[in-house]
Amino acid sequence: MSMAEHSTPAAARVGSVSPRTWTALELLQTTARYFEEHRVEAPRLAAERLLAHVLACRRVDLYLSGDRVLAASELDRYRELVRKRASGEPLQYLVGETEFMGLTFHTDRRALIPRPETEILVDALAKRFGATATPVRFLELGCGSGALAVSLAVLLPHAEVWSSERSPQAATLALSNARRHEVAARVHVLVMDRFTALAPELAGGFHCVVSNPPYVSSAELGRLPAIVRDHEPLTALDGGPDGLDYHRALCDEGLQFLCSGGTLAVEIGAEQGDAVRRLFEAARLNDTSVIPDYAGHPRVVLGQR
Repeated sequence: MSMAEHSTPAAARVGSVSPRTWTALELLQTTARYFEEHRVEAPRLAAERLLAHVLACRRVDLYLSGDRVLAASELDRYRELVRKRASGEPLQYLVGETEFMGLTFHTDRRALIPRPETEILVDALAKRFGATATPVRFLELGCGSGALAVSLAVLLPHAEVWSSERSPQAATLALSNARRHEVAARVHVLVMDRFTALAPELAGGFHCVVSNPPYVSSAELGRLPAIVRDHEPLTALDGGPDGLDYHRALCDEGLQFLCSGGTLAVEIGAEQGDAVRRLFEAARLNDTSVIPDYAGHPRVVLGQR
């Protein structure tokens, strides 16, 4: 590659009118450097995932067939994705999927991108309810992409999950993920705000009420990283003045659906451990515990009715 080519941004070079050809390995090397210059997180991984997406192959195949020459149409598609990633669009939205609990989920702007921290919540519940073979019923507030509900249904074959979701678009995404992982018969998504449309006769009918609710305070929304603030649905992040509006709702209206001995389980912000523990205690929940995330910050709170 000439010095002139090195001095031209990758997004402009890739797929240009230049008669030179590009192999998969050359594209990966050039794009990784370009992403580094633009301070894109995990530049090599981003280059690999975008190219694997365009070529409909595994990342390892990019190296097994590194001398493969891309067609002009493939270069055009790749160039556009590279530009979007360099401008700040989330990688998960560009490739249309992400990994969660070892499962692949359809991911787009209809819902938040599933985070690794939420796996802590799923893992805690899988351990708590995995020891019994009797049927377990979960009630979830706000399913988003369905990552939590679908993962629980996959990990616990004896579980049935009912999820509320105020966004019809997100509900459609969640149902598509339930079908993808063949648990649609046990994952039910109801379009409603919180639990307002649940029938009164369902009171006391669930073994666990669970949620990864919005928990960013309204004042903090504008200070979120641009990659989140400018691309993900803010309504799925806004937890009210102190970020705890939905935790209060869960400790109030949510508890009526919890059976005796049932579990309330929520994800929280890193600074909300003490406040949510007090909410649980005020709601007369027993055996309240706070589970830390990978960085040691409070992330999940569990309590028993």
